[in-house]
Amino acid sequence: MPHTALLAILRRIVLLRGLTLCAYASAMLLAVLLFRWQLPLLSLGFICLLLLAYNGFSLWRLRLAQGGVAVSEGEIGRQLAMDICGHSLWLFFLGGATNPFTAWFLLPLTIAAASLPGRLVWPLTALTIACYSLLLLWYQPLPLNESDLAQAFFLHTTGMWVAFVAAALIVAGLVARIGQQLRTYEQALAEAREAALRQQQVLGLAIQAAGAAHRLGTPLATLTVLTDELLAEHAGQGQLADDLRLMQRQLQACRSELQRLRAQADASAPQPVDSAVAMLLDDWQVVRPQARLDYQLLGIGEPPRLVLDFALRQALLNLLDNAADASPDWQGVMLDWSAHGVQLDIADAGPGFDGKPAGDTVAGLGMGLALAISALERVGARLEWLARPQGGTCVRVVFPQEER
Repeated sequence: MPHTALLAILRRIVLLRGLTLCAYASAMLLAVLLFRWQLPLLSLGFICLLLLAYNGFSLWRLRLAQGGVAVSEGEIGRQLAMDICGHSLWLFFLGGATNPFTAWFLLPLTIAAASLPGRLVWPLTALTIACYSLLLLWYQPLPLNESDLAQAFFLHTTGMWVAFVAAALIVAGLVARIGQQLRTYEQALAEAREAALRQQQVLGLAIQAAGAAHRLGTPLATLTVLTDELLAEHAGQGQLADDLRLMQRQLQACRSELQRLRAQADASAPQPVDSAVAMLLDDWQVVRPQARLDYQLLGIGEPPRLVLDFALRQALLNLLDNAADASPDWQGVMLDWSAHGVQLDIADAGPGFDGKPAGDTVAGLGMGLALAISALERVGARLEWLARPQGGTCVRVVFPQEER
């Protein structure tokens, strides 16, 4: 179990012990002042002081845990065992198993069942059963006078009601909270496993991409030479020369991307985010010359600096390609920054998309989106998929405000 979950459980145990001590003190005051019972106050006070001292030790332990000293499951079990033994001693002087507050034995056991493994729950269960069984045989009866015997049944049923209500409120307020917190941690663990699987898929694709980049270098160089020769031979033929120049620019863009791929392990220098995005859009429009891009720069003041490495470039290029595929007639890009971070919106006027790729990403469908999400998560960025009022989708990428 994560350290933060155990820390939260320990905090609730300390709170529950404090509430129990308040209940002990209230019950003793009520018995002495209202019913005039002759209770062994010295023994009961010693038990309360012992539990109060242990609660003080637990508070000190909480401070250590918040400073980084881990809390173990065994320590939680010892805390609950102390509560069971302390409650048994208190009941020993107040009627043993005949006391209606024996129902409080179930509170530590419920916390254990909700938060600890079976190897600790069963010993605590055995301890609870043993303490309750001993209190059936060995205890000091309540000091009732003959005049109080007529009210004994009423007092017993009233005490059972009070104990039940108090236990129900504590279970609803504390134990249910522990269960909810554990379910939250399980969900976070499942999301972490999903992210790890996605990273593994991306790593496998990156290895294949590196091999492909190595093999594509020679064919691209050959095509570049042939295109240059054809352009020199047909420079005077208008349409053909324009097509050859377009091929030349796109081949150059491919070679530039391969060079970035080979150098992706090198540390990149941070650059102003407006310049980085402008260069990215220029490179993208070389590959997608038919794209109709509407670019807006809304940031005011000095732009923050950003490292736009190969993986991050590919992630943003994939998002731009998705927008162009969904809406060939219009793509909108908006860049803004503030003290909270850098925001990049990529919008389209397509049929709409919620960020969940259909099909199997392992087989290739949606792998571009998986690559984009993985690369952006790696740099601490956040993706949001928003529906545009005019129709289509807006992908919002939010980078944290920091120099990389």
